Amino acid sequence: MQAPMRILVPLDGSRLAEAALPIAARLAEAFGAAVSLLHVIEKDAPSSIHGETHLAAEAEAEAYLSRLATELAAHGGTLDHHVHEVPVGDVARSIAAHADEQQSDIVLISTHGAGDLRRGLWGSIAQRVLQICRRPVLLVRSKQAAAVYPPFNPATIMVALDATAAAEKALPTAVTFARGLGAQLRLVMVVPTLGTVGAEQQPHAALLPGTTRMLLDAREESAMAYLEELAGSLRSVDVPTVAEVRRGAPVAELAADTAEHGDGLVVAATHGRAGLQAVWSPSVATRLMKRTDAPILLIPIVEPAPELHLPPTAAESSRSR
Repeated sequence: MQAPMRILVPLDGSRLAEAALPIAARLAEAFGAAVSLLHVIEKDAPSSIHGETHLAAEAEAEAYLSRLATELAAHGGTLDHHVHEVPVGDVARSIAAHADEQQSDIVLISTHGAGDLRRGLWGSIAQRVLQICRRPVLLVRSKQAAAVYPPFNPATIMVALDATAAAEKALPTAVTFARGLGAQLRLVMVVPTLGTVGAEQQPHAALLPGTTRMLLDAREESAMAYLEELAGSLRSVDVPTVAEVRRGAPVAELAADTAEHGDGLVVAATHGRAGLQAVWSPSVATRLMKRTDAPILLIPIVEPAPELHLPPTAAESSRSR
């Protein structure tokens, strides 16, 4: 029997952070997920910021999480909560450590975006969690506090691909979500135009614009064939799937596509290193988050440690003679 999905939800006591809770509730309902609410007490934290509660005491945080856990319990799954009572200076690293300790399948965190100090503070924590956590991170954007956040019921889920095996690491999770939530998958790939090619291709494009345009057109055809093959294989196992290729700058086109189709979730693989075109970097995901309201689930690509080729010891050398 497969273990239930484990979800870690870090909270800071604000209504802005609670934008993640409807997603946690829906996943608990759909998958019987085990949801763990976490508050990490921050060292030297102010008692309040702009009138919002900033949980700085263990008892206060315990009561807060207990109340939310009781409210979420009605949606199914299993609920627990934990207050990391030892004040820490690096909240994001503590969240990542808890995710590893609990073997969380997903870290679900609200990013408050740009704005006042409260939003900037938690937004930077969410971004740092994304950078250092080696487990899938589901980011939900919270523009403003709300008395009631809308339910999470995505009709379509976008999967951002780029024709690499690394990017395809997002597909199994996307399929799981599509089946559990009754959503359609949309496989999307962006091919640049002459004006949006990468910096390394710009000299060639400027020198041979006609040739470059033909190559990009051929790349669009190849991308569509690639996506249709993937979509066909998913449809054959009863996962409703469509494919689409867009032309332009990746972040702008993905944001526009998400808005046009009203996607309820974006799923993509992400690499810890920036600068690789084949795989998303956290910085690309952060830029997309600023331009779309859809939650973004990022699947980290964990590379195996490189092999060390050490010279033989004296004993090994003598045995080989």
